[in-house]
Amino acid sequence: MTGARPKPGQIMIKEIVIVRHPVSVCVPVNHKVTLRVRAEGKSILHYQWFTEDEREVPGGTQADLTFTALKTQLFVCRVNDPFNNCVFSEWVKVKVLDINKSGLPVDWQGEPHIAINPKPQTVRLGSKLTLRCAAFGVPAPHYQWYKNGHPLQNKTSDALQIDGVTAEHKGSYLCSISNVLEERWTEPVDVDIVQPDQVSPPALTASDKVALLIGNLNYSNYPSLMAPVMDVHELSNLLQQLGFRVVSLLDLTKEEMLAAIDKFIQLLDRGVYGLFYYAGHGYE
Repeated sequence: MTGARPKPGQIMIKEIVIVRHPVSVCVPVNHKVTLRVRAEGKSILHYQWFTEDEREVPGGTQADLTFTALKTQLFVCRVNDPFNNCVFSEWVKVKVLDINKSGLPVDWQGEPHIAINPKPQTVRLGSKLTLRCAAFGVPAPHYQWYKNGHPLQNKTSDALQIDGVTAEHKGSYLCSISNVLEERWTEPVDVDIVQPDQVSPPALTASDKVALLIGNLNYSNYPSLMAPVMDVHELSNLLQQLGFRVVSLLDLTKEEMLAAIDKFIQLLDRGVYGLFYYAGHGYE
């Protein structure tokens, strides 16, 4: 094979080298994500992104992969050239949290944003302690739990779990959440360890809160209504402030309403608070 002689000081690349791998991220649902890979080679490079089931990502043939994150997935990128050289990037996870993102800044740059703080616990002696927190971050944040100001060894996930607690586990806990951009701290919480007969019955809490709001305002044989769209909008804002996941739909046919209600019913598992609201005429 012949080619131009390299200039003095020029480095000849004999194979493909990935100089920048993509990074894992943690984002809210419906957030736009861009995964990036950078590679060098001796010829034109081609890219193909894949998901964890080894399926090609449609349109994922560029060094940058941009998409709207709907669920947690793993991704990898293959880089190849016309000479049958081929390398793969590191696998990365796009973790999607379907939780309240109301406090996320409009100009968020990827610094850790704490969405869930741990809650105080009163735990029976000998039982299991679980503290949880969660944060968005690009890159995905790292976690480090602390007790009474001291880091806990090997406690580096978003959930702190300790089996068979003793009196020594009583104290104040918090978590450091960081990435290359910034470090944030959760609110400190107290953990109290008591004898089994000292624990009060747990308060009833919802495992999830979901709401389906439907407003029909346009009709063939009746004047259009103004109230449904206003009611649905205001109620949606109020329910989101109360921690509900809300689906708002307007001007559905009977078949579309039945299909939406059927999907809504499937979400009503044990412990789930559900609210259905309809505004509009009762008949056409």
